[in-house]
Amino acid sequence: LDMLAMKKTPPYDGEVLVNGQLRDPVLFRRIAAYVGQEDCMPAHWKVREALEFNANLKRQPNAKGSSRKNVGDFIDNLLEAFGLTGVADTYIGGAQVRGISGGQRRRVTLARGVAAKASILFCDEPTSGLSATDAELCVKALRVVAKRLNVLVLVVIHQPRKEVTKLFHTLVLLTSNPGRMAYCGPMAQASSYISACGYPIPDHVNPTDLYLDLLTPGAELDVSDALVAAFAERQKPELDKMVDEAFADRGQTAKEMLIAAYEQKGMQGQGARLGAYAVPFHAQLRMLLLRKVRTTLRNPAAIGMQILMPTVMGVVLGTVFQGIGKASFSAPQMQFVFILLTMLSLQSLPLMPVLIEERTFMKHEKSERLYKESAHILTTMLVTVPLSLMGATIQTLIIYSFAELPYEFLPTILGWTLL
Repeated sequence: LDMLAMKKTPPYDGEVLVNGQLRDPVLFRRIAAYVGQEDCMPAHWKVREALEFNANLKRQPNAKGSSRKNVGDFIDNLLEAFGLTGVADTYIGGAQVRGISGGQRRRVTLARGVAAKASILFCDEPTSGLSATDAELCVKALRVVAKRLNVLVLVVIHQPRKEVTKLFHTLVLLTSNPGRMAYCGPMAQASSYISACGYPIPDHVNPTDLYLDLLTPGAELDVSDALVAAFAERQKPELDKMVDEAFADRGQTAKEMLIAAYEQKGMQGQGARLGAYAVPFHAQLRMLLLRKVRTTLRNPAAIGMQILMPTVMGVVLGTVFQGIGKASFSAPQMQFVFILLTMLSLQSLPLMPVLIEERTFMKHEKSERLYKESAHILTTMLVTVPLSLMGATIQTLIIYSFAELPYEFLPTILGWTLL
């Protein structure tokens, strides 16, 4: 799945075709979305904001269907399809922040992929770590979206319950070491096919559990070689014929798909953006700034680390060096400057976990071509850096007032501390 979705970084051989055309390394991620196994979202983000973020960064600007009202209607439809309407204004949450449940968080991640208005949605084990009920709700939502929005959904899933299995249209069974195909066809016909190969499914047994037992090399019921040979004899000739017919009737390229989608919204195809990103840099920066400001203001710890903590440390250190400015210049004044600069240089260390977490979000979202790295860096400089400088200024002014040093030295000391 990672190779198909262009997520595999090590080199590999072979060709990947979309609509019979070679996959475009630049535009493919404009028409495809990938949902990984982990939910990477800020804890103080709200559900509706998460969907709006992807929708606004993946839409074609200046198109009739991209107005604020139309985007809002589209988000409302997604919230309804994924069963998230009741928690639309609730925090995503996390380990330290109370928010939505794990199943709802997974559905938000899936909805973000759909909000990107992709034609192909890759889902890597979307039900991992969920209860049976939440897993069924996730797959039901994907099925509704696939039909309603005409999206091709490719899912890697392990041991789903019977009710989940019946929701899929097509099943591909693979065995490992090396990877070989054992079945490719309608999900409803998989059980009869396996039975026709000589391996009937007992009553009251989940068929997908048996499939894994039969296709796992080294397992007690391993018959992977026999099923691979049966596939080569029974199904492969017909599949090869279908592939040849598809080659003869090639579909649109990624570029043509983007132009066609733009024209469907009543705009001239020449105005469509055909680069790696759907929106210009200033639109990326605006959305990132809006998210950064919202999550920072909602997070007391972010404000506390950058404003409150320096204020408290200023009072503590000011008390230690209180009145040293009245004495003649000597060792205490040198100690004052040294400790002041040392404390301020260590002031940003508590922010490192926050910056590392934001870097994780950035890596995931950049791989989906939502925005450029430079937009993320500039957003951090416009929000985090000013807050840190404000905290450093407050701490310096408090300490300096306690120390009662001559104010003619304040600009010099303040300049060094801000550096």
